[in-house]
Amino acid sequence: MKKEDVVAKIIKEVGGKDNIKNAWHCMTRLRFDLKDKTKVNQEAIQNLEGIVGSQFNKEQFQIVIGTTVDKYYNILITQLDLNINNNSSDKDSNNQLDDKKSLTTRFMDTVSGVFGPIVPAIAGAGMIKGLIAGLVALKFIAGDTDTMKVIDMIASGVFTFLPFFLAVSAAKKFKTNEYLSVAIAATIMYPTMVDTAKAGKIGAFYVFGILPIPVFNYSSSVIPIIFAVWVLSYVHKLIDKHMPDTMRTVFTPTLTLFISGFLTLGVTGPIGIYLGRGLAWIIASLFSISPILAGVIVGAIRPVAILTGMHHAMTPIALQNFATQGYDMLMPMMFMTNISITGAAAAVYFKENTKQGKTIVISSVISGLFGITEPALFGILSKYKKAFLAATIGSTVASAFISFFGVRLYGYVLSSVFSIPAYIGPYFIYAMLGILIALSVSFALSYLFVVKGNKESPSSVKNNDSETISEMASVMTGEVKAINEAPDSTFAQKLLGDGFVVFPSTGTVVAPFDGKITMIYKTKHAIALTSNSGLEVLIHIGLDTVTLNGEGFELLVKEGDNVKIGQTILNVDLAFMKSKEIQMATPVIITNLNEKVITLKKTGNVKAGEIVLDIK
Repeated sequence: MKKEDVVAKIIKEVGGKDNIKNAWHCMTRLRFDLKDKTKVNQEAIQNLEGIVGSQFNKEQFQIVIGTTVDKYYNILITQLDLNINNNSSDKDSNNQLDDKKSLTTRFMDTVSGVFGPIVPAIAGAGMIKGLIAGLVALKFIAGDTDTMKVIDMIASGVFTFLPFFLAVSAAKKFKTNEYLSVAIAATIMYPTMVDTAKAGKIGAFYVFGILPIPVFNYSSSVIPIIFAVWVLSYVHKLIDKHMPDTMRTVFTPTLTLFISGFLTLGVTGPIGIYLGRGLAWIIASLFSISPILAGVIVGAIRPVAILTGMHHAMTPIALQNFATQGYDMLMPMMFMTNISITGAAAAVYFKENTKQGKTIVISSVISGLFGITEPALFGILSKYKKAFLAATIGSTVASAFISFFGVRLYGYVLSSVFSIPAYIGPYFIYAMLGILIALSVSFALSYLFVVKGNKESPSSVKNNDSETISEMASVMTGEVKAINEAPDSTFAQKLLGDGFVVFPSTGTVVAPFDGKITMIYKTKHAIALTSNSGLEVLIHIGLDTVTLNGEGFELLVKEGDNVKIGQTILNVDLAFMKSKEIQMATPVIITNLNEKVITLKKTGNVKAGEIVLDIK
C-alpha cells in the first residue's frame, strides 16, 4: 500500500477531515487534535501498513510510525489542504530553501510534481491500450469494429489530449492559474493547428504577413506545454504585479493569455517540439549504436534511480517517444527492473528467521509483482546491500537482452504483471524470456549472496555470536530503568525498539557512544545518532517536549557532527520543564537491533557517560 493510501485511510479512521482540528508530528509520531475522539477506529489504524502503533495521550491522538513520519506528514498536509506557511516570513524562508536546491534536485522535483498527478490517468488508459493490443494480436476481437473504436476512444483520449492533463499539473507545480494554463493547451491543440500539421502542406502561419507561427501537431506532446505553463507563470505574476486593482480582474487574465499564447505558438512550443525530437533522437541513436549498451545503461541505473527518486525522469522520455516514434523501448526495461527487484527480495525470505520478517518479504514481493517496488526496495534491499546488487545485475542482464531483440511497447502501461498482455505481438517471446532472466538471475544471486553466503546482516552492526559488539552509556545523570518501565506505552511496549529509560536529575545530555549525529528534530527534543559500528539510536528527551518548540533546550551539536562517548550534546533546563509540568523520562531506543540481544548491565542511579548496556 502506498503512503498516500495509508494517509487517506488514517484520515478516514480518525473520523474524516471534519473531525481534525490540528495535525503535526514529532520525531516518530503523527499527532492529532480531534473534535470527537470517539470516532477514532484505533484497531483499523494499527493494522495499516507502516503503522507501528497508536495511542491517546490525554486528548491528543498519536500514531507511531518511526523516523519516516515526516514523509507521511507531508502527504497528510496535502490531503488535508493544511496551510503550514501562515506568514510571509515562512514563505520567504521556503523560497530561500528552494533557491538553495541544486538544479538536479529542482528538475526532479518538477518532473515528479508534473507527472506524478497524471499517472493514474495515463496508467489506466495505457493498460486498456495494452489489453486491446493483446486481444487484437491474439485475434480474439477484430480491430476495425465499432466496439473497438469506442474502446480506443476511451484509451487514446488521454494520450491524444495529454497537453491538457500536463497543463493542470504543471500549473499546480509552478503555482499559477490552472484555467489559463488549460487555455494555452487548448490553443496549441486547436483543430486549425493540428489538422494543418497533419495535412503537411503549410509550414507556418504568418501574423500580419510578417511574424511566422510554425505549424506542429501538438497532440500527445510533452515538453511544449510544460515550457508554456512555466513561461505563463512568470507572465501572469509580472502583469498581476503592475496591474491596478480596479483593472486586475479583467485585464490580468486577458493580457496573460494573449501574451502567453503568442509566446507559446511562436517560441516555447516550437522549442519544446525540437527538444522532444532531439531527446528522442538521442535515445534512438543509443539503441541503434548498441542496443546491448543501451540496455546495460538503463538496466543498471534504474534501481539506483528508484532508490533516489530520480526514476520519474524516464516517464517524460517514454511519453515523448510514444509521441514522436509511436513506440518506446525504455518502459520494457523498467518492467525488467521491477521484476529483478521483486526476485531479489523474494530470495531474502529464506534469510529471515522471524515470522514478521517473512511476512514483510511476502507482502513486498506481491507489491513488486503489481508494480510497486518501494516496499521491497526500501524495506528489504536497502538493508541487504548484496541483494540490491543482485537486483541491479538482474535488471542489467534482462534489459540488455530485451534491448538486443528490440522489445518495445506501443502504449504507456504500468510495469506490472498485469501489463504482460501489452507485449503480445512479434516481441512477446523475448519479453517473456526477459522476465524469466530478470527473475531467475536476481533471485539466484540474491540467494547466493545473502542466504548461502550467510555473512550479510540486515544492518551494519556485525554479530559475533555471544561477544559484545557494542556498548552504550547513559545519556543523562539520573535513574536508569528498563524500557518497559517508561511512562509512555509506545516506548514501554518497544514499538520503536528496545533500550532503556533515564529519569534525569541533571539537564546535561551526552553521547552514548563514539559516532555521528544523524538527525536532530527541529524542536530539539529528539536526537538520532549512529555509532561507529553502525548502531542506530534515538534519544527522546522528555515526553511531549515537542510542544515546547525548542524552548528549554540548548543544542551544542549539529547534524553530521562526530561525537565521542560522554561528550555533551545538549543542555536541558529542568527547572523550566518542571514549571511546564513536563514529564522528563528520557527513552534511549536502539532502532536497528534486529536479532541482536541487549543486556542492561546497570540500573538505578548512574552518571552521564557511564556504561549501562551492551549488545550481543
